[in-house]
Amino acid sequence: MPSKAVIVGIVVAIIIIVGVAAALLMRGGGGAATTTPSSPATTASLTLKKVTLTIEYGEPWKDLVKPAIEKFREDMKKQGYDVEIKESMIPYGQDISQVITQHLAAGTAGDVLIVDSFMIPSYASAGYLYPLDDFVKNWPDWNQFPDSMKKIVSYKGHVYGVMIDTDVRMIWFRKDIFKMAGLPEDWQPKTWKDIFDAIKALKAHEDEIKKTLGIDEFYPFYIPAGTQWGEATTMQGFYMVLLGADKPPYNRLYDYEKGKWICKSTALWRAFEFYRIIYQVLKAGPTKYNFVSDVWGTHREIFSKGIVAMDLGGSWEWGEGWGPSGKAPLKACQEACKGKSGKDYEQCYVDCEWKYVGFAKMPGITGGANGEPAFVTISGGWAVVLNKNLEKDKEKLELAWKLITYIASRDNIAKFCAKYGKIAPRLDATQVPEYAQNEYLKKVTEYLKFTDFRDAIPPYPEISKLIQEITEKIVKGEIKSADEALEEYCKGLKDIVGEDNVVEYPVNKSPIYGG
Repeated sequence: MPSKAVIVGIVVAIIIIVGVAAALLMRGGGGAATTTPSSPATTASLTLKKVTLTIEYGEPWKDLVKPAIEKFREDMKKQGYDVEIKESMIPYGQDISQVITQHLAAGTAGDVLIVDSFMIPSYASAGYLYPLDDFVKNWPDWNQFPDSMKKIVSYKGHVYGVMIDTDVRMIWFRKDIFKMAGLPEDWQPKTWKDIFDAIKALKAHEDEIKKTLGIDEFYPFYIPAGTQWGEATTMQGFYMVLLGADKPPYNRLYDYEKGKWICKSTALWRAFEFYRIIYQVLKAGPTKYNFVSDVWGTHREIFSKGIVAMDLGGSWEWGEGWGPSGKAPLKACQEACKGKSGKDYEQCYVDCEWKYVGFAKMPGITGGANGEPAFVTISGGWAVVLNKNLEKDKEKLELAWKLITYIASRDNIAKFCAKYGKIAPRLDATQVPEYAQNEYLKKVTEYLKFTDFRDAIPPYPEISKLIQEITEKIVKGEIKSADEALEEYCKGLKDIVGEDNVVEYPVNKSPIYGG
């Protein structure tokens, strides 16, 4: 029988062994550590650093922004940050660029902003944006953005944004209405005369079209005009005519070789004359709808109802305007797909949309003769940028940039663009099934072969506003000739940029419409 001393020694040894084992377990050194009350996740949550970022964007991009924010916040937790994102979403119907410009000027804009890319030169020159050069050069994804998309977001050698979508413009038309007027459902005008001829054919069948569709008003052709449309008047309307009105370099607002703004030219005269013919001579456009509070929503609705047969607009309208999740879906397609849901409904609807909605390239005035463009379109799109105020807080600046990389990631952009029929600015978007399988995007991507860009250099926004004002006067009948419109434009341009910064070219005033 062991002595009392031996027994005491054994007990002491057991106590020491148990104590050591317990200590090891408490430090996570044993296999049972995962069962301890203080889990790693709980411990991490107590040490996360709280940071607040603000993001400002228009409602059309909510399905791009919200998934990116959710994933960003979760991933940042793994890196030790509890990032609160305060969203400021500008609703449909408001002029997004105007709101953001006001907020930037007042110093109240978000840390991260989604802006119309044409505003980047103006914002950068005003000192509102933080240059992204050091960020993009270390971002592997930057190589997936083609040079054209990099050029749009650059100004004076610096990168100020990342494109999140791009676009082209075309003539949208209703196939069913064209059929009533004896026009082909695969219509593709080759000259401006073809457009005028289609307008006359549609007007000749106006009573039949109204009766068939159950509408009490009808307009063959809608080209945006006036200040209510904002930049859309200049880009979707005026530029689409200007670019096809003469051969380069005379078919622009700015002469890059001379470094001056074009005050008078044949192209400018023809562009103003085109508006006059549509709204005053042929009375083909819906004058009153250029002045409603929500011009975007209204133009989609009247096209969807068949009140307008042709609509000069952007590539996003296939999904955002008249698609299954659009702002003004086609009632005929909703009825045709009633009873279906989810993917089955979407596929049914899109198949139906192809039967009712067509799109055609905008031709040049002579369809390629005399060195003029055969077809024209223009691209823009929206970009995500950083507020320069972030330079005061490097940690927030780094996090804000990381948020941009989530918003502009391949899958996030590709899925968003596929959903709304937008053209993705990333080359690798085609690797994402949702985008690669979209038949519409395959067809419209062809337009990128001949697309052009705005002369968006300061003070372009003021010049754009001048064009909007003049087209508004044409629509209202306050300006009754292209001569008068051109004189007013030249005078206004000189007031904006100074007489020394303009150039005038001879103007060929040959009629562009034969009646």
